[in-house]
Amino acid sequence: MTRSDSQTSSHTCNKVFIVEDDPSLSWMLSQTLKSHGFTPLEFDAPKAFFDQLPDLNLGQSCLLLDMRLPGMSGLEVQDRLEQEKINLPIIFMSGNSHISEAIAGLKNGAIDFLLKPFEEDKLIEVVKKTLSSQMVATKPNAFKLTTRELMVLDYVSKGWRSEQIAEALNLTVRTIKMHRSNIIHKTGSNTMTEAVLMVMQQKD
Repeated sequence: MTRSDSQTSSHTCNKVFIVEDDPSLSWMLSQTLKSHGFTPLEFDAPKAFFDQLPDLNLGQSCLLLDMRLPGMSGLEVQDRLEQEKINLPIIFMSGNSHISEAIAGLKNGAIDFLLKPFEEDKLIEVVKKTLSSQMVATKPNAFKLTTRELMVLDYVSKGWRSEQIAEALNLTVRTIKMHRSNIIHKTGSNTMTEAVLMVMQQKD
């Protein structure tokens, strides 16, 4: 079952897909997002989301994903998106008892997580941040860098060290080094400086 809300054409590029099996919470999230100019689309289970996914325009969008869902966990949804090479920024929603799972999701590439219950201002802040990361990812990307790799590359271009990037993205230094290695491999460069220049030239 899918419950979608239409919005004015000026906001259709700011879509938030909500996968939440609690109808009252899903409705509240949808209304809050609409009141701030976003276009929410609600799904009551992962199956409903994946059934509709081929028909969804993923440009300038993000996924608001509950950790505990019928048929598939939030982490399993994240894994499937990764396997299918679908680059959709994820915000996990988690209760107190599921914090360890939310942290695991962050380490696997999610942008952020919201600890229930959360305030409206926090929701909007996190969604805006996540959509900003998607704007970076939707720029020309011939090297097929992931959202996270593009974010790491952006920090590197500003002179940040791996330790600083790890803290900013809530990841381990080892994970940041892995992303840096992937960037060098995908761009065919010899150093991160060279990789930054190559990606910048590609965008120009």
